Amino acid sequence: MNKFESNSAVIVIYKSGKFNELDKALNGQLKGMCDANEFADKDEVDAELTYPTKVNVRTICVVKTKNDTPQERREFGGKYTTRYKNKVDHIYFELNFNDEDVYDGAMMSLYDFSKYKTAKERMPADVHTKSTGGLNDSITFSRDLVSEPGNVLYPAEYAKRINEQLSPLGVQVKIYHQSQLEEMGLNLLLSVGQGSAKDSYVVVMEWMNSGDAKEPPIAFVGKGVTFDTGGISLKPGRNMGDMKYDMGGSAAVVGAMHAVASKKLAKNVVGIVGLVENMPDGTAIKPGDVVTSLSGLTVENLNTDAEGRLVLADILAYIQNEYDPVCIIDLATLTGAIVATLGHEMAGLFTNSTTMSDTIIQAGKMSGEGFYRMPMGENWAKMIESPIADMQNIGGPYGGSTTAAEFLYKFVNKETAWAHLDIAGMCWESSGKSITPKGAAGFGVRTLFNFADMVPNAKKQKVYTVDEDMSY
Repeated sequence: MNKFESNSAVIVIYKSGKFNELDKALNGQLKGMCDANEFADKDEVDAELTYPTKVNVRTICVVKTKNDTPQERREFGGKYTTRYKNKVDHIYFELNFNDEDVYDGAMMSLYDFSKYKTAKERMPADVHTKSTGGLNDSITFSRDLVSEPGNVLYPAEYAKRINEQLSPLGVQVKIYHQSQLEEMGLNLLLSVGQGSAKDSYVVVMEWMNSGDAKEPPIAFVGKGVTFDTGGISLKPGRNMGDMKYDMGGSAAVVGAMHAVASKKLAKNVVGIVGLVENMPDGTAIKPGDVVTSLSGLTVENLNTDAEGRLVLADILAYIQNEYDPVCIIDLATLTGAIVATLGHEMAGLFTNSTTMSDTIIQAGKMSGEGFYRMPMGENWAKMIESPIADMQNIGGPYGGSTTAAEFLYKFVNKETAWAHLDIAGMCWESSGKSITPKGAAGFGVRTLFNFADMVPNAKKQKVYTVDEDMSY
């Protein structure tokens, strides 16, 4: 029998080898407890034996569960870690199935961003499983980025952290400073940051590991507005502090690139993030200003708080010009309209490819992350027509998440499979769940990793078909 620390909780599966071993040592107490709780008649049940007389631990928790999917196993780990993490010093998962996902869920449930608290709380329990690994480190990195306040994580510091974390994993990190972006012509992105004392940056992350360096990569694109005041179109002061996480889309991309490299995925994947701060000083862009994008298209900026789409537009154009990707996913905390539509239950999925949509939704199901495909089409595209420029950055009062997607789609090659994920309602957990305590959720990291793993190697042919008609 394993030697457990005394102040421990041991999680064991009903009728497993470890259950039988412990039950024998306890002269049938575990079986008697399970019989009393009618384990035989239930699919999901647990029961605790506290301070057993012949096994020196605090609690033995017997669980009967199916745990058919990776997400169910992660939630299993999170549930029991949350239950015991502040009661014991050690939690032992003695399981009869692969427990990498259990470990991942357990560690995710322990996430606590308290680095700025001077009074330290009790250290949570140590978790013990037979296997470790998973994507927790990548998700934690993403969560930490989202959790940092805007005075700490501004564009230059963000770029520095990306380089420090990803370069040692073999990712080629390219950092473009504001002066370089000016020469390159990323004027939409720069217009968002022009009212800030902080310079804007773009960071490109290359992972070319398919075995064919010429094979077109999968592209992940992220909005990284490190703080969003709304600019001249100033947001209300109430809850403006939440806008430190307006870079959640970029954090998902950075976390996914960390995961892809950590797992040495045999794919070509490129991530790009646009890092800016949206502030309202005397040099800030004004409502009504017209700016020429990297693609050459002109944009009338009618609302400076609709800034994320400007950042994404230029880096979408850049990633296509430089890499000709086989498919593109962009992520952003883009609109309040998607929260009004889907709440905090699912992210909005906008795409020109049903086949690509199917892969994203499946990758999300494997990750425990939900996506709902939203409509696009000509009627919404008309809403962002401008009388003086090629387009304006907002539509009317309705359909805001779709008009934002239509804006982005104007910067996408219509023969390229593309998806836009509006994660505004999913980036931050306000109440707390088993594997996502209150705060940054790390949403999107696992889905992007699973997506990259699922996409077949391109071999120069189209991987995903593009829909002729997206309206429905």
